[in-house]
Amino acid sequence: MATRNLTMVVNRKHAEESELGFAENPAVFSDKSYVNMYLHHDGYPEWQGVQIANWLHTNPTSDGSRLAAKLVHDMYYDSCYLYADPMHIDHQYTYIIWSGKQDRWVSCWDNYNSRNVFVLKPEKIITKYMLDDMDYTDFANGETRYKEWDVDKIKQHSAELIDMLSKITN
Repeated sequence: MATRNLTMVVNRKHAEESELGFAENPAVFSDKSYVNMYLHHDGYPEWQGVQIANWLHTNPTSDGSRLAAKLVHDMYYDSCYLYADPMHIDHQYTYIIWSGKQDRWVSCWDNYNSRNVFVLKPEKIITKYMLDDMDYTDFANGETRYKEWDVDKIKQHSAELIDMLSKITN
């Protein structure tokens, strides 16, 4: 089962104009986001929240447009899509990376329960949600979510499979 999620990058000045600030429903900021990146899997805070926090540690810029571009590059995988309007996508969690100042924050909103899950700095997300048995992406060492297919390995495995099937049918 997929835990669908969406990540937005929004300048924090927009939260400063809101009564609830970073804890506000993301729908309020839908027209202010630099990017609306839908990810089909693993959207719960123990995975995507920690992934975002780890990613932010390796991307220290506070420029929202730069963060948005790098986010798409580093977090893209086969079930990832960009949308102009994030409010018409069925997803459980919406994460907002608040840009514009050096001390960056992340908020998480549960759309199915209409509530704020957290507003935390990246290091606090890691402390609260990181699990020992998860194989998180190692952004600090240049890893991204997108994995290039190794064509030679695919050919090798295909040849081995054909050999095994040939032996079975003979």
